[in-house]
Amino acid sequence: MMFENRFLNALHSIGLMACFLAVFSLIGCREEAPVKKIQPILSSSSAISSSSEESSSSEEELPKDTLVADSTVALAIDSLSSSSLSSSSLSSSSFLASSSSEAVVESSSSEQPVDTLSVDTAAEASVPKDTVILEVPPIDTIPADTVPEEAAPADTVAKDTSVCADAPVSALCDTRDGKIYRTVRIGSQIWMAQNLNYAAPDSWCYNNSLENCAVHGRLYQWAAALGLDKSFAHSLAGNLISERHRGVCPEGWLIPTKADMLALVKFVQESNKSSGFATEEVGTSLRKASGWEENDEEIEGTDRYGFGAIPAGYRDANGSFAFLGEEVDFWIAEETSGTHAPYWNLYYANQTFLGDYKNPKTFAYSVRCIKK
Repeated sequence: MMFENRFLNALHSIGLMACFLAVFSLIGCREEAPVKKIQPILSSSSAISSSSEESSSSEEELPKDTLVADSTVALAIDSLSSSSLSSSSLSSSSFLASSSSEAVVESSSSEQPVDTLSVDTAAEASVPKDTVILEVPPIDTIPADTVPEEAAPADTVAKDTSVCADAPVSALCDTRDGKIYRTVRIGSQIWMAQNLNYAAPDSWCYNNSLENCAVHGRLYQWAAALGLDKSFAHSLAGNLISERHRGVCPEGWLIPTKADMLALVKFVQESNKSSGFATEEVGTSLRKASGWEENDEEIEGTDRYGFGAIPAGYRDANGSFAFLGEEVDFWIAEETSGTHAPYWNLYYANQTFLGDYKNPKTFAYSVRCIKK
């Protein structure tokens, strides 16, 4: 009986020893577990980088998040497999495992690699913040009026094809028909040096010959010369006659007035006196030497000022032509009554230039225009 008791005591001692060794073995294994890896997770992600060289060398083989997760799982398994751990130890291990898992999630979310961003986020991240992206529309959508026009080469500039394109600069070209006239400055005035030859209604060539028109110009009734309706051949035009009246003249030119004629006469007289030709009459100074009928006094024109008066004749109220080669008459922008108007005359048999005449408006006389 005593032997049995001793044997049982020995077994009990051996059992206690075995239990003690088992517990000591578990505690020793627990101490060898990578506890150091739990502390960095519970503290902060920055503490991980301060672990031992052995931990760093092992972490380089796998991503950081994977290592932390594996260590936590291993610790949890060891804790569960030990029968000597108390329930508080198990709950503490569970708490550590869950805390580690949350740390893994937080670390994963805060340190997400750039290459795992979505396509849109990656595109935005690759563009510097101070870069402005401009959207350029396709070329075919740009409005036509925003495209700058290229200047045409000099040799493609449109050539002047008007009737006066080739007219001399110093001459007067009538843009209505392209006829060219010589002009002359006499004192402060600029005159046409030829009779007007524009084909207006109620105007004629002497004897209806175009050849005479080419040499002497046309003959105009008074209303036609002033550019008025033919009804004013028998009625007063009154205020229709402006102070500077263009009438049938080219643009920029006018029908002369009595004042214009008097200014011409005065200048010629004074110029003749100052030039030593005091005895020469104005009519002689304004007439051409040729084209006029000869006379007994053998008075020839000198055309000293380039006016170039020639004897164009006239057409009377009955339609008859007369005095070609003997006289020239010029309408002015005035009227004396509803049926009569004044005109100025140069006659071959005298040397004067006078405006003391009037005739029916239905007579057709020459026109000399003065520059506006």
